[in-house]
Amino acid sequence: MPRRILHLIGGGEIGGAEQHVLNLLTGLQEEKVQPTLVCLIANSPLAPVARSLGIETKIFPMRFPFDLLPIFPLLRYCRSRQIELLHCHGARANLVGRLAAKVLGLPCISTLHSRPENDYPSPRKGKIATALDKLTLPLVDGVITVSDYLYRSVSASLQRKRLQIPVRTIYNGCPTLDFTDRAKLRAEFRKKMNIGEHCLVIGTIGRLHPVKGQVFLIEAFRLLAKENPNLHLLLIGEGPLRSQLESLLKSYELPYTLTGFLPQAWKALPAMDLFVLPSLSEGMGLVLLEAAQAEIPIVASRVGGIPELFTDRKEALLVTPGDPLVLTLACSEILRNPALAKNLTVKAREKAEQYTVAKMVEATTEFYERILA
Repeated sequence: MPRRILHLIGGGEIGGAEQHVLNLLTGLQEEKVQPTLVCLIANSPLAPVARSLGIETKIFPMRFPFDLLPIFPLLRYCRSRQIELLHCHGARANLVGRLAAKVLGLPCISTLHSRPENDYPSPRKGKIATALDKLTLPLVDGVITVSDYLYRSVSASLQRKRLQIPVRTIYNGCPTLDFTDRAKLRAEFRKKMNIGEHCLVIGTIGRLHPVKGQVFLIEAFRLLAKENPNLHLLLIGEGPLRSQLESLLKSYELPYTLTGFLPQAWKALPAMDLFVLPSLSEGMGLVLLEAAQAEIPIVASRVGGIPELFTDRKEALLVTPGDPLVLTLACSEILRNPALAKNLTVKAREKAEQYTVAKMVEATTEFYERILA
């Protein structure tokens, strides 16, 4: 009899955490687990994608952040589906899911993808989310972190509260992406976006959110463009900073493309000559594994779980976060040194091959059995 596990997430966008959930649930369907998904944001873009993958998905929308009303339909749904365990992803899900599990008498685990304060553009909401997360932490039966950086953070919180709750790091797994015809993907994307075939494209993929640091990439690109007018900036993603970033790009009169949300954004990677992840904080950086598979040289911030993934000057150039000048120098070094770029991409691809969905699914299933035993 397959284990009936319910996964709960906000689902208001499709970022790294949401992609993780899709990868995990797709893999779990092939194991001894029957996963279902509940999203907490009305018109969630995640829900139709999950349904297209054959994952049973429901939406119990929050009317506002920290709204507890979704607990009631969640309770009914869990009872009707005879759910055995709730698996929460993110601050919204932790609040609703942990309380629901307590009422139902069911075990509950949380995956920590990032620090809760970084899930909200508003510092005030971030502080409230962090406080509520700490308040409900004693209700969980286990915690999964996507990096040892986050493992240390949650372990310190548990120690302060004198809580004996199992914690395990399970790194994100990335499915094998089809880059066999990179030239075709590169040409098609550039043509669709009106990007010249001879341009050098510096790109990034991520939520347009203060914590993702795109503003520092724009400042660095401005400096780079003064030396190389053939550069083009490609920003893929959606979020609360979109209008602010576009205004900045226009005021600087920089050549750029801002696509908004793109399904299967990984297909745009071959159109890039350099991938940059300028985050101020990062749980692990799933998109870096995609860029590594595409064999695009990488510059990334030395924050969070990223140094666990890549070693500086071996698989990527790692830089101090929030410093446009340092970011400029790293990008310039790769653009001027094809041998370095090639060496980084070879090593990064080899490292990315270690992070498989199968390993993530196996480790997660083992953790479920430990909690349910």
